[in-house]
Amino acid sequence: MTNTAHTVQKPVRRHTTAFPFLAGPALIVAGSLGFIALNGLPPREAYHHPVNVVASALAAVGCLIVSLALARWRTALPQWAVLASAAGVWFAGAVAWGQATIIVAAAVNTDNATFDGLFFASPWVLGGMAPKSILCLVGFLGLAIAGWRRRSVPRSAAVLFALAALLSLGPPFPPGMIVASLAIVITAWTAEQHRETGELA
Repeated sequence: MTNTAHTVQKPVRRHTTAFPFLAGPALIVAGSLGFIALNGLPPREAYHHPVNVVASALAAVGCLIVSLALARWRTALPQWAVLASAAGVWFAGAVAWGQATIIVAAAVNTDNATFDGLFFASPWVLGGMAPKSILCLVGFLGLAIAGWRRRSVPRSAAVLFALAALLSLGPPFPPGMIVASLAIVITAWTAEQHRETGELA
């Protein structure tokens, strides 16, 4: 009588970027809406408000999650567009984190006139936000055009990526990042529904 060796096969865990592409945008949208909700207040009071601190921190964490997910995304889309988008989203997260920390500290230690002079009448603020604007414009527009032509993202997502690219030209991060988040969610959700491998298409 011979012993038969039995090979136990362990289930293969497939790597998926669907979760960060859903969780990250959810945090971005929640944080952005919280920030937008303070629009009726004077700027210094809005940034000093506890809601801004929490909302901006949430958006920053969401941007970090999305940026890392984009950097690891295996896709048929051009790598330069994906990496430019990842970098742009990272800089958007840096802007959001600055709103939760640096700008809050300035709001606490200045009056309204001084605060407005520091952040709304000074070119250095626009210069600091330029990397976010330029990288998101190039990256999102690249994803939109390539995704539309190659049909590698849903048409609705391609349109939203293009709109996000244009909205990202403005200094505030919420408009562009909200629209980009919707495009990312649509792309991830659609890919998850048609998944044949362990990667997003």
